[in-house]
Amino acid sequence: MQTVSEEYLRYWGLEHHPFLLAPDGHMMCVTGQYFECYERLKYAIMTNKGGVLIASEDAGLGKTTMLLKLIEDMTDQHGNNFRYAYIDHPTLTAEQMIGQITEMISGLTQFNNKLENLATLKSALIAGKMEGGRNIIVIDEGQMLCEARPVLQELRALINLTHNGEYLHTFILSGQKALWDTLQEMPEFWQRLPVRYYFTPLRFEETRELVRYRLNKAGLNVDREIFSNDAIEIIHKYSQGLPRTIIAVSDLALLNGYNDKARKVGFKEVTKAIHSMSGRGETMPYVISEKNGETRKPSPRVVETDSTMRNGFSPIESAPRNPDRKVFDAAQFLKPVIVILLIITFIFIGAVGYRMFSSPKDPPSTIIIKEVEKPEAPGKPTVENPPVQSTEEPGREGQASATAPVDTGPQKDVIDSFREEVKKRRESNRYAVVTVEAANVRSGPDIESSRILTIVRGERLPIIGEKSDDDGMKWYKVNLYGDRTGWIASIVADQTNR
Repeated sequence: MQTVSEEYLRYWGLEHHPFLLAPDGHMMCVTGQYFECYERLKYAIMTNKGGVLIASEDAGLGKTTMLLKLIEDMTDQHGNNFRYAYIDHPTLTAEQMIGQITEMISGLTQFNNKLENLATLKSALIAGKMEGGRNIIVIDEGQMLCEARPVLQELRALINLTHNGEYLHTFILSGQKALWDTLQEMPEFWQRLPVRYYFTPLRFEETRELVRYRLNKAGLNVDREIFSNDAIEIIHKYSQGLPRTIIAVSDLALLNGYNDKARKVGFKEVTKAIHSMSGRGETMPYVISEKNGETRKPSPRVVETDSTMRNGFSPIESAPRNPDRKVFDAAQFLKPVIVILLIITFIFIGAVGYRMFSSPKDPPSTIIIKEVEKPEAPGKPTVENPPVQSTEEPGREGQASATAPVDTGPQKDVIDSFREEVKKRRESNRYAVVTVEAANVRSGPDIESSRILTIVRGERLPIIGEKSDDDGMKWYKVNLYGDRTGWIASIVADQTNR
């Protein structure tokens, strides 16, 4: 016998639940700002930048999920040569923090002595480095340390673990806006975190992409749409662009659609989900109007709640009507309509009269084309291709100049420009083809340069130059559109002549 969960998944054509709230790197939609943050994290690890800071405007913007995906991908890439420590509840003393990190990196039981833990930690990091692997130490929910300055200072000193002039690990500190502000007040720590990224709430397009991505990862056919555009818009406004809230509302709306046997999740299902989450029941509230002590038949009157006002959408309030005033209401409605129609009629008549009596009798109806002086035609008929200069005998020099057409003035400039363009096109036969799911095109040949746009796997851009940055990474200068150019890294794009 199938459970409710199995029936729910089968009804929507899913293989597993798409909107579970637990952080899951496998379900991470790495697009937009998440792709850029992930790119910076990988860049910091591969180039030994030392420290990374990730912060967000508010909770629920996906920092933890991003870190879990990074750990998952690095484990797949390096296997046993990848060592990491992940602290997600950092309300510890400095000694406890060092001990826990040592145990996770080395795989050994921590000591009661801080110095022994530090020595064991450094030895384990050196061993991983010598094996060609990567080491990272991740502290999540770092805003809990804003008032624990001694612990922050201990973590700052932890970054200084080096060997042969290189950092032994990449230190990643993640938290909310309070952590960002606190570290700016500690320049000795702030300067040791050269790679930084700040998450902001999602835009509407990113919300829609997040919902679609999770449904497709859960097994939904990519050609099928479950959520209507109206439903996505309401979810986005209510959530204010916070992924955690988007996931929670989407999950409950999908369940409402299953219970109602709806073919698509729309306004009704999402509204019921929002009111259920707000503790106001699953349906819209109703108000019974009473007048002069008499109880009338309940008339649906949607009341605007604090939550709907706060989240940017509000149902329309419809006041109860008196059946005895139907004629009066109709007349009151028609009166302004008739007045507006009369005004429009008078304006139209006035415009026609003005056209008839004030316009000139013979309005100009011809287009004047400026005559351009043409060069005198040569003695022989012109040919389609530009003439090719040839070498003549000295005695016939005068005869050749008299009979062969000569490119002079504007014509010669046009021909030269055409030839130069053809030459450039023949020489520029190299293309950069994107080899990853999504890649950033930047304003300069540097990972820290501003992002111009993001392109997807398989896109081809003409290469017009190349350059290597300070870390030895090759960058291709590509033509985007018109005179606009950008730079794309060779690690995300291959060069081809086809």
